[in-house]
This record gives sequence, structure tokens and C-alpha cells, in this order.
Amino acid sequence: MADQFLVEAHRWTLAQHSITDEKESWVMLTRDGQIQKLPGEKILLTSKPRVGLELSVPKELQVAEPFSVKSDNGIAYITNERIIYLPARSTEAFRSFFAPPLNFSDVRINSSWIGPWSWTSIVRPIPNGGVPPEIPRIECKLIFKDGGHSDFQAKYEWLRDRLLHAQSLGLTPGQNLEPPPPYDDAQASRPSSSTPASGPSGNVTSDRNQVPQPGPDEPPPDYTA
Repeated sequence: MADQFLVEAHRWTLAQHSITDEKESWVMLTRDGQIQKLPGEKILLTSKPRVGLELSVPKELQVAEPFSVKSDNGIAYITNERIIYLPARSTEAFRSFFAPPLNFSDVRINSSWIGPWSWTSIVRPIPNGGVPPEIPRIECKLIFKDGGHSDFQAKYEWLRDRLLHAQSLGLTPGQNLEPPPPYDDAQASRPSSSTPASGPSGNVTSDRNQVPQPGPDEPPPDYTA
């Protein structure tokens, strides 16, 4: 824990001297307000409207400057490359938030008796992802006011498992996510109908499977009853 604290403190010190281009700190949108996809990016899930977002610095992280974001309404997206949140009304201070799926950890779903379900996680931010670069970790809370939290969690788990599997195979994260067709062991072990099975001597059928020929109806020559 102490080593992790020192690493994050060091990252914060370096980030204090870094320069970030604010024009590249948001999700790019098309003219009709749709997400400008990255090369090869596919949208896997779009949440229902009225999803809230709360971003805050974890209490145990004291090296970062105070930072928090709150959006009452917006839409959350899951793509094969990013988890994205777009507020219904953007401001100069906050226009979007995004991070790669594998940068989310300690994911959990919370509920209350009178309030909506929420999806919370600890996120390792990336440059230009909507979080100041001096913050090494952020707490993310998505509030699903109109439902849909279970679908979001199921799609996230599906994507995370396939990304980890792709990493283990040395594949590019975000690509080759679809599983191969299921292997039919019964069909694979079944011999082809067009290829006859050969016996030990290479014949098509064995002698014991041949139908015996009927004997002659007439007695042999020189036969005396």
C-alpha cells in the first residue's frame, strides 16, 4: 500500500509539470451529436436516458487536488474500446468522461430503498479522458434513474472477460471479441457418410459382414442318394 502511495505521488508530481491540450480532453462528436468513433470502435450498449454521473477523488488519496464532477442527466455507452458518459447539457468545465474498460476496477452495484440503482467503480484515468492529469485514481458513480443497470453490468462483464482473454492470447484489446463457433464434439467424431470404413486388410468391408451365397439346387455329378 505504501509503495502504491509513493507511485501515485510521483505521478502527481510529474503531472504538475505536464501540458494538456484542452481541445482534445473530450469525446469527439459528429455534427448530429453522435459519438465520433475511433478506428474499429463499435458501440455495444447505449443506456436509457437520465443517467447521472458523479466523479470524485477517493478519500484515501490525499496527493491530488480537490476535484469533483456531477451531472444529473446523460447517457452512458459501452464500446469495445471505451466506457463513455455524455451529459445532456455540457459545460465548459465538463463535456464528457471516458476510459478504457479494463481501467475500471472494484465494480459494484448499489441500491437504496427510495432511490435508483447505481454502478460504482474505481477508475484509472487516461490523458484527455475528462479528468485532470494529476489525479491517478477517480471514483466513478453512474446513477440509472430509469433502470438499465443490470444490462449495463452484464455487458461490462461480458466485455471485460473477452478483453482479458484477448490479452492472454496476445491479441489487440478491443478486437476479435466475438467467440468462435461452438465445437460440436459429436459431429467431429462422426465418420463421414461418403467415406467407407476400411477393415484391417484395407478392404471396404470385412468378410464377416458379407452375406453368405446360397448353395446349388441340384446335387453334384455322380451323386447317389
